[in-house]
Amino acid sequence: MNHVINKFRRDIVGTAWLALAVFVGLALVSFNPRDPSFNSIGKSLEATNYCGYFGSFLSDILYQVMGLTAWVLVLASIRLAWMSFRGREVGIRNLRYLWALLLVVTSSSLMGLYWPETYFFSGQVPVGGLLGITVSHALVSIFNFYGVAIILWALTIVLTIFYTEKTLKDLLLVPREVILDISDRMEEQEWGVKIMNIFRAIVTPFRKMRLPQLGWSTSAGTTSGTEENDAGKALGFFKISKKDAFDTEEEEEDWEEEEEYADEDEVESDEFDEEFPPIEAKVGTQLKLVNQFSGKKKKRRVKLKAKISRHIENWELPKLSLLEDPPLERRRLDEKEIRVKSRLLVDKLEQFNVGGKIVGIKPGPAVTMFEFKPNIDVKISKITDLADDLSLALSSESVRIIAPIPGRDVVGIETSNSFQETVYLKDIVAEDKFWEEDIKLPVPLGRQANGDPKIVDLRKMPHLMVAGTTGSGKSVFIVSFITSLLFKHSPKTLRMILVDPKQVDLAIFNDVPHLMMPPIREPKKAVVALRWAIREMEKRYASMAKFGARNIESFNEKVAKLKADDVAEHEQVNAEFEENMQKNQTYYWTPQPYVVLVVEEFGDLMAVDKQNVEQGVVRLAQMARASGIHLVLAMQSPRKDVVTGLIKTNIPGRASFKVASKLDSRVILDESGAERLLARGDMLFLAPGVSKPERHHGAYLTEEEINGVIEFWSEQGEPEYDELAMKALEGSGGGFDLNGDGSGGLSDSSEEYDERYDEILSWASTQKGISASLIQRKFRLGYPRAARLIEVFEAEGVVGPANGSKPRKVLINNYEAE
Repeated sequence: MNHVINKFRRDIVGTAWLALAVFVGLALVSFNPRDPSFNSIGKSLEATNYCGYFGSFLSDILYQVMGLTAWVLVLASIRLAWMSFRGREVGIRNLRYLWALLLVVTSSSLMGLYWPETYFFSGQVPVGGLLGITVSHALVSIFNFYGVAIILWALTIVLTIFYTEKTLKDLLLVPREVILDISDRMEEQEWGVKIMNIFRAIVTPFRKMRLPQLGWSTSAGTTSGTEENDAGKALGFFKISKKDAFDTEEEEEDWEEEEEYADEDEVESDEFDEEFPPIEAKVGTQLKLVNQFSGKKKKRRVKLKAKISRHIENWELPKLSLLEDPPLERRRLDEKEIRVKSRLLVDKLEQFNVGGKIVGIKPGPAVTMFEFKPNIDVKISKITDLADDLSLALSSESVRIIAPIPGRDVVGIETSNSFQETVYLKDIVAEDKFWEEDIKLPVPLGRQANGDPKIVDLRKMPHLMVAGTTGSGKSVFIVSFITSLLFKHSPKTLRMILVDPKQVDLAIFNDVPHLMMPPIREPKKAVVALRWAIREMEKRYASMAKFGARNIESFNEKVAKLKADDVAEHEQVNAEFEENMQKNQTYYWTPQPYVVLVVEEFGDLMAVDKQNVEQGVVRLAQMARASGIHLVLAMQSPRKDVVTGLIKTNIPGRASFKVASKLDSRVILDESGAERLLARGDMLFLAPGVSKPERHHGAYLTEEEINGVIEFWSEQGEPEYDELAMKALEGSGGGFDLNGDGSGGLSDSSEEYDERYDEILSWASTQKGISASLIQRKFRLGYPRAARLIEVFEAEGVVGPANGSKPRKVLINNYEAE
């Protein structure tokens, strides 16, 4: 009900401001000095002003007092109306009123300074009004002409920044962004493409304005030449960010040279670049941080964007406009409420003989952190035991105590806010850090407790474990992570393997072309995915050793430098390629994408086949980092039998949403606290090498946003699954051997016949009961192979069904091999 009332209030206020702007504008535009007013009495008793007598009096007063700057009031009213309709707060205490009035004063003063004797409307109205003439003359008597000019211009610029809430650079870029927005809209129409290309041809001789080429090329580029040449070629012929299309200070090249580069692009072979394309921010959104680059940083990023864009081949990256714009005005914590909580907190601590003071307050999206500095005689352990008492005193849903904050002499006391502010994925994806060169696989953690955005690189963790109960926000976090990867990577630079036993959370990504194999829904088939990942890791390491590379990035760079005209080197590589194909140990000599394996409900996999799953996960976690293969394991309950010691040791990156108990929190984070988290995105993140977890509020996105991104990719192409992985999934072989000793550890046992089948069956027929462990010890086999034989024996009626931990009953006697 309150939401509806607030919406009506915004509409009413916005309509009032718009009506005021129209009324005053009509009065000013129809001003006639012959109309009756306070300043003069017209010859006619009837007012010709569009707004009647009131309009004639009003316009005369405004013009006489403020001159032409009276129109600033009209523009200010229009902006306030727009803010009201968009949900921005424009109450009577809003400082924009003050900035608008001061802008009128400085603007009219500037006009009075430069044109003190200029009048309009038949010499009746001074251009700067009486206000401008009076203020400028008074200041000139003190500072002289040039001093007053400097002061007034500086004040006008500062007040404009305050009023618009935009940086000076943003204001200077407004005309450019308007032009780019118009050109992008025209680009969507065939006639618009023709017009823009004609316009580009006309301005080509001037070489002062660079417009994006609208006949986008999809052919692969080349890295030959300098970085500036790459950027120059891409700026003219590949789609890049609107905001950077005109940054040309370090990219001065002739259009004729760019034409030649375009021709070369059509014939040169494709290659790989380790950088990835940036976003194209929607002009006019409230994502201010997108524009806040330093000059040098922006120039470097422009060249990076241009260079990157050339290596997308036929793939086009999604635009940020696929995500919904967050509301411009969001509900904020009341400062008075925070102060009251601060006093209550200190009073309650004093009741328990814990003296000290609040030295800092950091409000965030879901919680507010109070930095409490205890007196020198207070034990820290005494504070940590008061969490429940403080929660009661503050009427807070949850209180978490960080004692002490690492590296500081204060205790952090986090209390839940009276409401949770939604963190939108678009806010995080639009951050500069998301598109930084060093962030290859961005993980949008959301916003920290103090409201700052937090983005980490999965590549540097290099694996992540996530826990959270139903409704905690875990699944939304996983979906947000996958969606963010889709914004930054094409299938050429990223492939994914999705394991979703619940068949709910990740099923929506079925049609994404980034998939290496269909989403896996059966826990037993997840072992096949681990086998494939291990085999892929080994192939990559063999290839990296061949090229003398230490990691996948270095390997891709070395491979990218392999020129097509190096015939001798290519013949050698091809010969080795064919030779090793026969040995099933192929060397890669083409750039390889990152591979991200995402597992939902990891606990279900461990329940079905703990031995194989743990063995595969541990091996990948230990070795796969340099090969570009990364794991993300999600689970509801991080029990000790799920997060084993080996898994926990090898996956240092961990995130926990609300869990059921302190025990679960200690398993995932090595300390309690996650059980006190709020639901709906509240999480603790433990980064590798950090002793204390940080609190964040995860990003949210709607189902419509997810479907929009997925539809964008599915329209460009269907998934191209890995042939070897598909054969393994279908049970047609694959020959994966984890141990490499022929024992069959994690090997594919889908073959119809085991060479020792008759021998083991003959022995089993003489026993009363057998088990996989018994076969393993007796015949020195790997456990997976022995377990597979037990499954075959059960299917053929040789042994009975499983009976807990007891051996299976043998149902045949004295079998003899033929």
